Amino acid sequence: MPKRVDHPIILGIVGDSASGKSTLSVGVAQILGEAHCTVICTDDYHRYDRKSRAAAGLSALDPRANYVDVLEQHLRLLRTGEPILKPVYDHRHGTLQPPKACSVTPRAPCAIVTT
Repeated sequence: MPKRVDHPIILGIVGDSASGKSTLSVGVAQILGEAHCTVICTDDYHRYDRKSRAAAGLSALDPRANYVDVLEQHLRLLRTGEPILKPVYDHRHGTLQPPKACSVTPRAPCAIVTT
């Protein structure tokens, strides 16, 4: 018999750049049902766009180039069922986009995080 939990479950998927984390995350969300999952990519928490990082000599992997504290806060909020305004990073253009509303609710009790 499946065990029910009364809080969101957060699944973290980690790996090297371009190793397929996002592809795997989307696949897991499709299997579990996209209405039941929220996929969050840590690239969305870049502090600077691609051009600004290059000018500053920072890698996207450098903690100084990312809002790690905001990501931590957002994961805590999602864990308690609170909605967030998640930043959005556009890989195609290397730019930061306006944030979008994101939530993990009883309807969507799973957050999949790729780093």
